[in-house]
Amino acid sequence: SAQFSPPSTGGVVALHRLLQKRAEQRRVLMIGAHPDDEDTQLLSVLSLGYGARTAYLSLNRGEGGQNLVGPDLGPGLGIIRTRELLAAREIDGATQFFTRTFDYGFSRTLAEAQKFWPNDSVLKDVVRVIRRFRPHVVVAIFTGTPRDDHGGHQDAGWVAPLAFAAAGDPSKFPELKGEEGLDPWQPVKFYRSARFNPQAATVEIQTGTLDPRLGRSYSQVAMASRSRHRSQDMGQLQRIGPNRTALTLIESKASPGVAPGTKEAGIFDGIPLEDPALARLADSLRS
Repeated sequence: SAQFSPPSTGGVVALHRLLQKRAEQRRVLMIGAHPDDEDTQLLSVLSLGYGARTAYLSLNRGEGGQNLVGPDLGPGLGIIRTRELLAAREIDGATQFFTRTFDYGFSRTLAEAQKFWPNDSVLKDVVRVIRRFRPHVVVAIFTGTPRDDHGGHQDAGWVAPLAFAAAGDPSKFPELKGEEGLDPWQPVKFYRSARFNPQAATVEIQTGTLDPRLGRSYSQVAMASRSRHRSQDMGQLQRIGPNRTALTLIESKASPGVAPGTKEAGIFDGIPLEDPALARLADSLRS
């Protein structure tokens, strides 16, 4: 019971967060393959620190994983891991999305994964989420190469840049507009996590910063979020002190342009707030 906070409406902290999210209109979508693939440090600092509307898209619900908390496997485990993801998002403040793919288990190659996950169906599902959530920034966890190890990871890395391009193309999946009312939406910047290649990072985001409202750093919040993946033995210590996460800019449609490989101060460089009044409010809330 000591792991759970007492019941609360959030009070002034919750109100401040609502105002902060009202001021920060820019949105970020992260794409991975499974529950627990997400960069919880990035989700926490963007959602709680920046106030950005942030979401994680997991291609599947983790039905093929292990279960260290009970006997359930397959669809039953998928339900457990779905609930773990939703519990994690309650802590880090992000939104959760899924596609229709199922976790078939472990595979070594992208080709093996695509035998189970039809290319057009996966791409359409990811484009649907982008057009619904309308992110300005898309972050891929994986590279789409054998470096990702798991075939499902490779598929998530493969589909992310394709969806970044297709989401703004009205010739791609026009039925999403006719049947679901989803207009094309072109994100501005596409990043890839630098966890596999730290030397290629173009932007570093400090996550060890203390949130004065919470009395904890964003990294500590992230570890609390990650610890919700109990079926996968993802419990983490909430260490204090400096910490960071890093990204590599792959493509930018910002104007003036930001070339891939260019060092940046933040992921929203080149993406101004749409409303000057909201920009001033955002600055005041950050200070």
